[in-house]
Amino acid sequence: MRSTDDLAGIDLDPGAGTPVLDPVMLVCAHGRRDVCCAVRGRALAGDLAAEGADVWECTHLGGHRFAPTALVLPTGYAYGRLDTGGALAALKAAAGGGVDPWCCRGHTGLDPVGQLAELAVREHTGIGDATALLVDAADPSVGGDGGRPDGHLVTVRSRDGRSWTVPVTTDTTLPPRPPSCGAALEAATPLVAGTPVEH
Repeated sequence: MRSTDDLAGIDLDPGAGTPVLDPVMLVCAHGRRDVCCAVRGRALAGDLAAEGADVWECTHLGGHRFAPTALVLPTGYAYGRLDTGGALAALKAAAGGGVDPWCCRGHTGLDPVGQLAELAVREHTGIGDATALLVDAADPSVGGDGGRPDGHLVTVRSRDGRSWTVPVTTDTTLPPRPPSCGAALEAATPLVAGTPVEH
């Protein structure tokens, strides 16, 4: 395929075609949702194409405040605030079945709490294999006023038998910030991972 015009000729039969074995990067260029995605995303996609990378512009991926954002297939990891070097590093890691932790926003198959816990374990241990970790459902932790849950405890397990518990809380101390380009300020309450504890 050389352009979007070629999409009309794709055979959508599941048995048709040849599997793509090399990693592909989908870069968000959805300008209606966020101008930064169009401006920064399209520029990144152009730079990657010039480097010979397998890259496609795509519609909204979420996390537009981190533009330019991208999704790497087949690993399923999302990245944000990418530059050309970071995007190429993510593709190189995926080609070896791995995850590049720099600018990684987490696996698309996990909820935000699980994404953060998994990335915390990767950063803590240096595990780069994209398939090495499994994330259990988060358990609410108790600690707020009146015993209300103020975070989560997440268990992350490695296929080699090790496991870690990761506390994930919400930071309510940050000042308001725009959620996207040109938007009004809104309350910022990002999730924060504590240090993983091996058990």
